[in-house]
This record gives sequence, C-alpha cells and structure tokens, in this order.
Amino acid sequence: MNGEDSDVTKPKVSVIIPSRDGYRNGAVPRLLESVTRQTLTDYEIHLVKGVSPQGKAINQAAAAARGEALIILDDDSCLANEKVFDQLVSALEKDPTIGMAGASIQMPPDANPFQRRAAKQFPRFNMPEVSEITDSDFACHGCCAIPRRVFQEVGGEREDLIRGLDPDLRVRLRSAGYRVVLIPNAVAYHPLPENWRALLRMFFRNGFGSAYARKFHPDSVYETHERLDATSFRSRRSFFFRLVRFPFRLMTALLQGQLIRFAAYTAYACGYLWGWFQATPSALGEGR
Repeated sequence: MNGEDSDVTKPKVSVIIPSRDGYRNGAVPRLLESVTRQTLTDYEIHLVKGVSPQGKAINQAAAAARGEALIILDDDSCLANEKVFDQLVSALEKDPTIGMAGASIQMPPDANPFQRRAAKQFPRFNMPEVSEITDSDFACHGCCAIPRRVFQEVGGEREDLIRGLDPDLRVRLRSAGYRVVLIPNAVAYHPLPENWRALLRMFFRNGFGSAYARKFHPDSVYETHERLDATSFRSRRSFFFRLVRFPFRLMTALLQGQLIRFAAYTAYACGYLWGWFQATPSALGEGR
C-alpha cells in the first residue's frame, strides 16, 4: 500500500505497522485513515500481519522498505494531526545525530473515564507535548521515526524478545552515539485498555514477558523512565535493586490513591512469577 510513489522513484518514508490480524477491532483502519491525512505524502506502507514476535515483524518490513526513514506505528495508535510525519522526518533531516524521533503519546479524545483515570497514573501513556526537541526515554514504537541507515547500523530489532523492544532499541541507539528524542508538534493517540480486566491482562502479559527476558536474555533487561527529561536516567539496574524497589512502588501507589496503578503492578508481579516458573523458549511465538 503506497502513498504518492512510482515504480521509478523511491518513497521518502516507509511506514511500518506490525499487527496480529491487520484490523485490531477497527483500530488499523482508523490508523490508516489518519496516515492518509498527512501532509507528507511520499510514503509506502508495510502492514505486517500475523508475524511474531513484534521485532521479527518490524525487521521483515524494514528489509523490504525503500524509504530513507522508517516510521514505526503500533496498530492501535492514531496520528493526532496531519503534520506528525512532517515533524518527525524534518527532525531527522536537520539533525543527523537523532537516531529515534518520537511523538508524544496521549489518550485519544474518545477515551472512556477508566482510560483517562489510568493515563493519569502512567506517565508513559500521558506524555506532555514538548515545545522543543527533548532527549527523552519516552520515545517509543507507538509512533517514532528512525533513519533506515541507523536502524541497519544498530542491527534492527531483536527477534528473541516477547516484550521490551522499546528500552532495548533506545539503549542500542544511544550506545551507538545517537539521540533518542521527542519532537514538538508530534502527537499520537494510543489508548490504554478500556476496562479493569483488559488492563490487568496487559500488565500480566508484560510481567510474563519481562520474566522471559530475565530468564533467557538477561542482557536485554533495561529500565524505563517515568520522567520526561532523560538527563538523570540510568538504563540498567541490578536485579536486587529492582526486587527491593518493587514493594516500595506498590506502597507508594497505594498511599497516593493510585489504585489502578497498584492493581496493574500486582498483575505484573503475578505475570512475572508465572513467567519465571513456566516460561519456555517456545513462548517467543506468542509475543504479539
């Protein structure tokens, strides 16, 4: 599926959308419709269906991509305005030190009350729109642009992870000397699960994926930051530090009245324990 392209001229941008079924309860058509409204029209689209884990799906699309820049989108995201592609790609062109240019992830206007309450308790789902290019750990696969040459230079995505692609890729980009940033006037909508059951299920899966990584690929386990500015961020902590910190995070969430966050962390811990004792290498194919 292409934007304004021809058989002779390569597109400027390759849009990559990994998806289990190419529909996602109607989210994929909404995403594609928001792509067609972009002022940057020189693109091709690679919608990769039914490939797991997610890293493998992205790598397959990147191998077929012809654009100078890759724009990766989650299949349940949606572009908030028609300038997102322009803003992301312009930042890459103006500053060759940028390895990942991300959009701020926010709740969609039609989010239900539960999703809005949850977003206030999880900063990574409720990012402020930045006024200047900002080095941040918040840039993510939900909506980001990466120069294709840089993606190839760092080895693409890992294909041996169920969860944790974002922190792994950010660390490898920074280690190669590139910046990971959020871009002004670039916003993407990405909803949290719409009810308690779906949210707890998601965090249980994330906990399982984290245990899988710790068990089979401990080198891939990195921190995620909860502050916009990444200047004080440390990407790696010891397992002991993370283990001791976890109950304090639970207690803090409870004392602050963040019951959704408390329940989500508890589900994550249950998923982690289940994964630690039950995960096998064959679980990799269930990563998406």
